Amino acid sequence: MTTQRAFDPVRFDIPRDFAEDASPEDMRTWLCGLGDRHLDGGPGYFVLTGLQHLDEPGMRAFALAASAALGRLLPQDSGGTLLREVRYRGVRLGEGATGRYSDSRDGGNLHTDSPHRPTAVPDYFALACVHQAAVGGDLVLVRLADVLDRLRGTPDVLRTLRRPVHFDTRDDSPGAPATVVRPVLEQRDGREHIHYLREYIELGHRRPGVPDLDAAQLLAFDALDALVESRDLQYTDRLSKGEMIFIDNRWTLHGRVAFEDREGDDRRLMLRTWITKAESVNG
Repeated sequence: MTTQRAFDPVRFDIPRDFAEDASPEDMRTWLCGLGDRHLDGGPGYFVLTGLQHLDEPGMRAFALAASAALGRLLPQDSGGTLLREVRYRGVRLGEGATGRYSDSRDGGNLHTDSPHRPTAVPDYFALACVHQAAVGGDLVLVRLADVLDRLRGTPDVLRTLRRPVHFDTRDDSPGAPATVVRPVLEQRDGREHIHYLREYIELGHRRPGVPDLDAAQLLAFDALDALVESRDLQYTDRLSKGEMIFIDNRWTLHGRVAFEDREGDDRRLMLRTWITKAESVNG
C-alpha cells in the first residue's frame, strides 16, 4: 500500500528541550491550543513529531504528561491501566471472550475507541509510536462529518443508527456486564457523536437474552461500513518512531492497515491513552 502523507498539514515539531523539560502549565497551554484548533475544530487529529531521541521509558513519561495536559486520563481496564500497550498479542479481533482489536494484527474494521466500556467513553485518545511494524500498520482515519454528508439522502439509515445496540464488553471478569447499550449515532452538546465497532455489536447481539440484530440494522451497518471503507473519505498515513497522534474519538473513526512484525524486540508498539476533556481544559 502506498501511504498518503495525510498528516503532514497537522504535524508539529517539538523542540527537544520542550519535550524533556516543559512545565505542566506550558505543556497544557501549547497542547490545548492545538486541541482547540485541530480536535474540537477540524480535522479531528494532530501529530507531534521530534521525540525520536526518547527511549521507551521517556516515551511513556511524555505520553502520559502530554495526554494529561488535554484532560483527565481514563482507565482502560478493570486494573486501572492509564497507558496501554497496543501490540500483537497472538489473537484475532473478537477471538475468545476478551480478544480485542488492539491485541491483533488485523486491519480495517474502522471504529471508535471504547464503545463497549460501561464507563465513560473517551473524548480523545492518543497513540505514541515506540516501534513501527516492518510492513503495514498505517493509520486510517475517517471524519464523521464526511460520512454524515453522504448519509443525508438516506434518513432511514440515520434513524436506525440512532437506535440503541448492545456492544459486547469483552470482559469476562466476575460480575462484569456482558454488554453495554448505546446508540451508534447520538447528538450531544449540539454535535453528532459516533460509537462504533461492528464486530463488538455483532458479538453483543449473540449473547444469551440479547435480541438479534434486525434487517434494518444490518443494512444500516452495511451502509456505514461501505462509506468508511471508501478510499475517497479516508486519510491514511504512517506514524514513525517518536511520533504521537491525538484523535478526537467523538467524531473520527479510525483503523489501520494489517501489519507484519519484524523479529526481535523492535515489534510494533504503540502506547495508548484515553482522555476525557475536563471542564478546566475547555477554557
